[in-house]
Amino acid sequence: MRWKRLALILVVVVAVAGVVIGIFYDSLFYGVRDVSVEDVVSDPQFFDGAHVRLCGYVVNTSGYMFGPKYVLRDFDEGVEIALVEKVDLEPYVSFVFDGRNYTQIRNIRVSVVGYVRYIGFVTDAPSFQLDVEKVEPNLTELETIVIEFLKTTDVANAGWDEIGEVREVYAHKFGGKVVVVNYITLNAGHPHFMCEAIEHHTAVITVNEKGEVMSAFCVHNGEIWDLTNQRWIQK
Repeated sequence: MRWKRLALILVVVVAVAGVVIGIFYDSLFYGVRDVSVEDVVSDPQFFDGAHVRLCGYVVNTSGYMFGPKYVLRDFDEGVEIALVEKVDLEPYVSFVFDGRNYTQIRNIRVSVVGYVRYIGFVTDAPSFQLDVEKVEPNLTELETIVIEFLKTTDVANAGWDEIGEVREVYAHKFGGKVVVVNYITLNAGHPHFMCEAIEHHTAVITVNEKGEVMSAFCVHNGEIWDLTNQRWIQK
C-alpha cells in the first residue's frame, strides 16, 4: 500500500510539473514578448504566431507601386515589417515612402502589439507581417512631446531645468493619452507662485493620436493653472 501511495504522489507531482512547464512555455511564446523588428526579420518562421511588442516608426508606403500600405520601420537597423491594418494606423504615421525617399511628416515613435504571421514566399507581398492589435506612443516620445510643449509655456521662464517625469499615462475616451507629469521650477514663474524657492508641480496634459497637446493644466496648492492659455481656472 505504501509504494502505491508513493507512486500516486509521484504521478501527481509529475502532472503538476508538466502543467507548470506548459504554462511557462506557453507564456514565453504566446504572451506578449518585447522583441525588436530585427529579431523578427532575421527569423520570421521562428516567430510565426508569436504575440509581440515591436518599437519603431509607422511608414505609409501607399505611394509605392507594390507592397503593403503600412510598415513599421527601425531606421537604426534599416529593417521593417509589414503591418496589417486592424486598427487605424494613419494617426501614427511619421514617414511617407515613395519608393526611393522617406519624407518625415511627424515624429512619433510607437510600440505596436500584434501577432507575427509567416506567409511564405509570394510575388507581390512580404513573406511575413504583423497583425496589429494596438498601437501606443512610446513613453520616451510622450516625455519628449510634454517637454517640448512646456518649453512654449511660462514654465520655461521659471527656472525650469527642462526635465519632466511622466508618472501616469491613461487612455483618453476620445483617443490619445492623458499624461500626468511632475516637474520642478526654481523661482516664481507663475502668477502667485511665491510660496517657496523650489516648487514642485504636477501637470495633467492631454495628447491626441497625432502627438499634439490638446490641453494642459498645472495643479499647485489646490489651484489650477491653464498652461495653454496662461490663466487661472476659476472655481
